[in-house]
Amino acid sequence: MSQANLENNSPLAQEMAAQMQLGVFGTVGKLARQLRAIQRIAPQLKDGGLVRKLTVDRTIRRRAVGVAAAHQGVSAFGGRLYAVGAVSHEVTASGGDISHSRQQSRLDIGDMTNLEADRRLEWKTYWLIYELLDEIFLQAELPDLILLDMPLIMGRDVYAQSLVDQDPEMDKELKDEIFKLRDRVENFWSRQLDRCFPIAENGPAIVSLGRRRFGSLLRLLEDQGQKATPDPIDFGAQKLIQHDWVQILSIGIDRVLAGILPAEHRTAAFNRQGSQDKDAFPKALIQKGSLGFHYLTGVRGEPVQVETLGDAAIWHTRGAEATLDRLAADLIALTYFDHRKSLPLPLWYAQRTVEVVKNKKWLEFYRQHTLKAMREEQVERTWLSGWEEE
Repeated sequence: MSQANLENNSPLAQEMAAQMQLGVFGTVGKLARQLRAIQRIAPQLKDGGLVRKLTVDRTIRRRAVGVAAAHQGVSAFGGRLYAVGAVSHEVTASGGDISHSRQQSRLDIGDMTNLEADRRLEWKTYWLIYELLDEIFLQAELPDLILLDMPLIMGRDVYAQSLVDQDPEMDKELKDEIFKLRDRVENFWSRQLDRCFPIAENGPAIVSLGRRRFGSLLRLLEDQGQKATPDPIDFGAQKLIQHDWVQILSIGIDRVLAGILPAEHRTAAFNRQGSQDKDAFPKALIQKGSLGFHYLTGVRGEPVQVETLGDAAIWHTRGAEATLDRLAADLIALTYFDHRKSLPLPLWYAQRTVEVVKNKKWLEFYRQHTLKAMREEQVERTWLSGWEEE
């Protein structure tokens, strides 16, 4: 009897099939109730200012740079060979006229131990991105937008346990690397933050784009009310969120926001809370604060999360909601494709270009030639014997 028949005829497989058939109607009923609840509260949330319609003028000339990074690693010689790359791609766009004016790249290839290897590779990508940002800020005329695919504020999800006391030897290696990265990042922002929008009225807007969850807005409005956002929120919408908070949680915050965010709209902005992490960096950005919001480009796209410099108080000095509307409209205008993973063109090009780093064939080639060179150096055969099969 084949393996597939054995699996299909097992008692567990039969029980799974039965429970799925019985569970379909319960799941449909639950989803229907949640959709009705969303339909009940969605108009009040929309009218109350939780989402804002954008006016997207694609004829305006926009100059933007996208910066993206990637990494790859393969096991070799009891450790890991790695490749880390970063690319910046500059685009000037006005309507259907698109010019690609500049592309720069950075690359780091080498070997490392297996200690927290994946996390340390992420740190190396951040280092290369900041090298490219230094190059961008050397230009006589800065772009209107600088788009990144990494977080602006690096908290516990970046440094993890490396700043917590552990084994002394392990502690030292990780701390040396994260401290080096932290000093690099702090140095950049100490020199360039005051040149960026909204701190500088005519500076470039620095924007981090991602697909992270978007429950922070409702949580902050439930907790802080209008203080959480520079956008005007109707008092009735705030009361609705606070009064129906348990029901909103039962529906799912992400599902509620997905149900009220149509194409070419953005959510209300909210103060991000990275400053609550005492070890987060860079401190200069944490002191100035940062804002987040989500926007949706087209009917087939997914919501994109924006993180940008400056807290609600700073944005109030630059026009608050109208200025945030222009920023979101700029991002949508630079997005020329309507599909699930669509992004503004400069960042899309940067991500596509740096994908070459993820191809393992380069590291396999590197490993083969390293092994050949070690043989020629007549390295102890007992060391090579285990590595030749890796």
